Amino acid sequence: MNNISILLRNLEFSDTGKYTCHVQNPKENNFQHQATIFLQVVDKLEEVDNTVTLIILGVVGGVIGLLILILLVKKFIAFIIKKTQEKKKECLVSSSGNDNTENGLPGSKAEEKPPTKV
Repeated sequence: MNNISILLRNLEFSDTGKYTCHVQNPKENNFQHQATIFLQVVDKLEEVDNTVTLIILGVVGGVIGLLILILLVKKFIAFIIKKTQEKKKECLVSSSGNDNTENGLPGSKAEEKPPTKV
């Protein structure tokens, strides 16, 4: 709708130039419209096969995605190892500092000895 197309055939390079189109519309009481365009004649456009480009882009994108995945997995494993080592340290610290003598059990706290006389 409201689209007027003109198909030009058998053009030559010498047809390049400025053209003005004049039209009358009976629905607008024959009001005249005009439009000016610049026509550039070029060789026949050839479609380019983009298959190789798409394959290369797909491979590069896949490699980048794989590298990101590997880095994320590495970071996750490092995080898990760090948390596991922290838990082991917490266990060692808390088990060596327990005072079981308050519960009537032999504990790890050394019994106090009276000071030696010199």
